[in-house]
Amino acid sequence: MVRAIRSYLRAGSLPVGKFELRWSVARRGASQNGAAQGKGVPSLSGGGHKLHFGPGPGWVKPDADWVTIDIDPERGDIAMDFRDYRSLPLPDGSVTAIYASHTFEHISIFTIGEVLADCHRVLAPGGRMRIIVPDAGESVRQYLERNENFPLFVRRREKAKRFYGEDYTIFECMKEDFISRSNQEFLLGSDRLAHQNAWDFESLARSLARAGFDPGKIERSDFRSSATPDFAFEGSYDSEANERDRSLYVEVEK
Repeated sequence: MVRAIRSYLRAGSLPVGKFELRWSVARRGASQNGAAQGKGVPSLSGGGHKLHFGPGPGWVKPDADWVTIDIDPERGDIAMDFRDYRSLPLPDGSVTAIYASHTFEHISIFTIGEVLADCHRVLAPGGRMRIIVPDAGESVRQYLERNENFPLFVRRREKAKRFYGEDYTIFECMKEDFISRSNQEFLLGSDRLAHQNAWDFESLARSLARAGFDPGKIERSDFRSSATPDFAFEGSYDSEANERDRSLYVEVEK
């Protein structure tokens, strides 16, 4: 019962006739787009922080330097809704590592440039950012080859049948790399998008260069293949990063 009430409150909206009531709920001490000040949350002053965007329920912090960013205040030391993005509440050069697995594709094309530029701002010289997103180029290739058995397409077809009662075409399976509906109504409300951005390696490298990163330091990586031990947790818990067949791994040093 308590979980059901909590999920209802997080939905943030309630249809009333032709109107809609809306509200926001955050953890005590947390602002809508700022740092939570609850028990156990690291101080955001000073330096040496490591950021994890959208950590998911199975991730455990390797050490106290890690700071999580999530729309869900139960998971985010910084509770942040990227639909109303302002900035990362961290000093310039105060972060040594940034990890984002299957998160940035959920950020609008109108906002992602500002987010990446902010990541460049807070990252210290020599610090590294690791980004994992759906490999849209691979999905397009599999679509053009009409590969009905591509594992990602199989999973998406099964999900569409289970959740929406729909029989997806192979194009619809591919399209979800670029745009898809959210299944987090309890956090985002109804009629919201999940995926709203997409890259292949060249386009992601270009986005990072526009954000201020040196193009010569942007590298294509692979699953559990990093130049720093900070990201050694990859593959140790249930995560979309483990789906190597559909993921693009990119790492950049400032």
